[in-house]
Amino acid sequence: MENNFFRFEFKYPIPRYLIRNFEYDLIRFGFSRDTFNIGEKYYVSSVYFETPGAADYFDKSGGFLDRKKIRARIYRDALTADEPDKPSIWLEIKKKHDMMISKNRVCVTPREWENFLSSNQRGYRKISERLNAEDEKILTEFVFWTTYERRKPYVLIQYKRRAFHSFTGGERVRVTIDYDIRAQKGDKFLTNPSTDVSQHGAVIEVKFREKLPWQIKFLLSKYKLSRDSYSKYSKGVEAMRKFYPIYR
Repeated sequence: MENNFFRFEFKYPIPRYLIRNFEYDLIRFGFSRDTFNIGEKYYVSSVYFETPGAADYFDKSGGFLDRKKIRARIYRDALTADEPDKPSIWLEIKKKHDMMISKNRVCVTPREWENFLSSNQRGYRKISERLNAEDEKILTEFVFWTTYERRKPYVLIQYKRRAFHSFTGGERVRVTIDYDIRAQKGDKFLTNPSTDVSQHGAVIEVKFREKLPWQIKFLLSKYKLSRDSYSKYSKGVEAMRKFYPIYR
């Protein structure tokens, strides 16, 4: 799994009832299940760090071209207590400029994650001792943003993902379908967070570096899907604040 990359990510909301048909057509066009996709689906759980003034949320709602998200991510529904020293939590810095996405990340253990939450600087020193120079640079930037902008863990976003990929046009193209999107305030990785975000919908993400393949263009036309600036984070914040909305 790559730690540093640049790519485009195009998002297309889709009704849940169309997912199976869309998947069938993907496979018919030569896509196969992602090697990371053991079985039909897997979980993605992310704890997002936010500033006291909710800068990330307002940058998204304001449509700014340059944005970032600081988050911790696991690829399952909850942390397991029996493996406290196994690197399994990704600390990620995701930046967006217009349509281009860059992501830098470093993997830490559950024990290191808990130390980081309890004491940012002390936790940083303990983690950095075992990292190579490249990973330490990423961790340093992660700590910089959480410290300089006084970011704290704000919300957990969790969803189920079905992933496909294909090598077409000389590059690897990845298609993910995310559904059952849920949110809960706090810094814990929990199973089945309390707030439903997606209801009866899902979102397709097409991830590529050069150009959108003709197969994907055909399917977008067939299913009448339109590109959207869908943000699971923003949707989660708004769903949690339904009765106490954040004023824009």
